[in-house]
Amino acid sequence: SASAAEAGGAGAEPAAADGSSHTTGAVASWRDSLFPPTSRERRLVALSLALGLAQQVTGTEAILYYTPRILNQCLPPDAGESSGVCHASASPPPDLAKEAAGDGAGCTSAEVVFLVSLGVGACKLGGELVAAALVDTLGRRSTIIWSNLALSAFTALIGLRFLFHWPVSASAAALCLAMLSFSLGPGPLTFVVISEMLPLRLRAKVVSLSVFCNRVGSGTIALTFLSLKCAIGPAAAFGLYAAVGLVVTAFYYTSVVESTGLSLEEATAPEPALLSARSRLSDAPPPEPAPGSPSAAEEARRLADQAAMRALYEAESGSPPPP
Repeated sequence: SASAAEAGGAGAEPAAADGSSHTTGAVASWRDSLFPPTSRERRLVALSLALGLAQQVTGTEAILYYTPRILNQCLPPDAGESSGVCHASASPPPDLAKEAAGDGAGCTSAEVVFLVSLGVGACKLGGELVAAALVDTLGRRSTIIWSNLALSAFTALIGLRFLFHWPVSASAAALCLAMLSFSLGPGPLTFVVISEMLPLRLRAKVVSLSVFCNRVGSGTIALTFLSLKCAIGPAAAFGLYAAVGLVVTAFYYTSVVESTGLSLEEATAPEPALLSARSRLSDAPPPEPAPGSPSAAEEARRLADQAAMRALYEAESGSPPPP
């Protein structure tokens, strides 16, 4: 398969020489995917990788994986740091009977923890179903911006719960609403936005690289949450996630372009002039022939198509077409 890929790459070279690889959708190599020839494509690759990472650095993996430890702050005396409770800063652990019943300070019964965990998962699923139904109406950009802003707010509320010792019901509501907000926007829409903004020849490889960055971010949050919680406290940890969420929201606001209602060709167009050129080539009806001179109408159509093709080539390749 490697030799076939090399043969395919070699066969694509002549097309690249005259610029046709930009219009025929030839698949880029890994080298060209990481280091594209044009500045616009390099920016799209960097933006795609950043979007994949940004989805996971707002603390949602900590909420999803450690809901029981966020809710239940009491453990037996022999529990280690890996359990999620730091005994140096925690109140003296209650006896196991009180813990099982949920009567100790900072303790939540196993039944309540289980039900809240189910609720968090249900909110995550429900948010994705709602997003699938409404995203084409509300738009990708506005949905991902506002939902991530709500996620930051609810993450901050989780941290405030530890400062003000709110009841478990308030903490459970904040956990569920945080996951609901995530699933309304950044969860399902991140890779929709990435796929729609990338040119076809870069899409497969760059999306896979973006997924890699996404999983690196997910693993980092999951592996560091307990240590971060013990180092700076749960309130500060979730406050940090909320602050990062605000930074990510600003990143979405400045970087994500609305693509709702556009075809993939239109969504990847670098500028409005290119959109109009593509529209003239694909959507515009042929002009009505002039009375008595059909050859003149055909010539006008031929010149218009030629001009549109030149504009398309120049916009995508960054250089004038060959004579």
